[in-house]
Parts: sequence; structure tokens; C-alpha cells
Amino acid sequence: MVGFGLGLLGCDGELEDAETDSGSGGGESGNASGDDDDSGSASDSASGGDSESSDGGESDVPGNEYCIGVSSWDSAMVEFEEDVLLLVNEVRAAGASCGGQSFGPAGPLTMDPALRCAARVHSRDMAERDFFDHVNPDGQDPFVRMEFAGYSYFTAGENIAAGQASPAMVMQGWMDSPGHCSNIMNASFEDIGVGVFESDGVYRHLWTQTFGAQ
Repeated sequence: MVGFGLGLLGCDGELEDAETDSGSGGGESGNASGDDDDSGSASDSASGGDSESSDGGESDVPGNEYCIGVSSWDSAMVEFEEDVLLLVNEVRAAGASCGGQSFGPAGPLTMDPALRCAARVHSRDMAERDFFDHVNPDGQDPFVRMEFAGYSYFTAGENIAAGQASPAMVMQGWMDSPGHCSNIMNASFEDIGVGVFESDGVYRHLWTQTFGAQ
């Protein structure tokens, strides 16, 4: 079984409705746009220092309390995350049409450690608590998770998906969905975090992309 958020896309996946939210200063204001995307603005967040993974190597997420649980990650899932980043930057470089809306080429995104943390935390949480939504059972939305991870943003977004077996499959599903595609092609975004978690549940792989600019 595969999914991308709230809407079922044939046998290839489900997509969660997208939300966009942008601004500056304090607070959030958002509008749902119909795919697996959340974008937002916030004021401040705590920043975390560097950390080490459990095997003694350099961690790829911040060393704050929120992120420490995802600092050691399955190497195959890390590779999936990096592959998604490569695919995202390939389509941004080429430009794309998202549900009839044309997007010209956009600059490459950089994998941000705090956004990666927020994405990993959410993918793992969806698997372990058996839900599929941008808002977790505690009521935390993507923007709260980004702040907890230490990312202070001006604009931000999120895509989620479940069940796709490979980066190519999940990217195809997102690009076929206007809201997800628009997040990927959004020229305002500069940073990305990708979190992939493998579980024994119905959705074997849970995928989260978080986007932002500071």
C-alpha cells in the first residue's frame, strides 16, 4: 500500500493535502492548497549545536534534545534521503508544470540539518503511532516541528508520502500532484530536509520533505 497524504492517487500512492504559509515575524497564517504541502512563517526557534551519532561519527542533524533521537539513522534510509535531494534539484533545474501552472527553473536546495531532523521525526512518528497527516496526534503541525528542531524560517512547507518503495517512485507521485509539485518547485525555498523511515507496518516506507527559507 502506498500513499501521499489525504488523497489517494491510484495504486501508486496517497497524498496529504498541502498547506502553504508564509510571512515574517511572529505567528502563522496558512491556507490549504490541495496537496501534501504545508508552508509557513514563524518568529524564533532555538538553535542546536553539532552532535555526534551513536557510532561516534558526525551527525547530520542538530544536537538539541528534539533531534537526538534521529541522529543515528539507517544508512539505506540516509541514501534514500540524499537521492530525493538529487531528484528535487534535477527537476528544479529543468522547470516543471504543476497541474497546469508552469514553473521555470529554480535554484538548488541545500539539505539543512534542522529541517532533516524535523522530517525524520515526523516520518518515524507517523510509523510508530500509525497515523498519516501533517498534524501529529499531539496537535503539532510542521511549523512547530521545524521550530523544535531549531529552524527559524520566513517561509516553509512540507510534503509527506507513504508506501513508495524508492526515491524515484515517491518523487514521481509528488510531481504528479499539483500541490506537492508546487512545493518542490517553489523558488522561494532555499533549504530542504528529507526524512525516510522504514517500518514493518502497512506503509513500509514513510517519507517527509520539509522546505524553508530564512
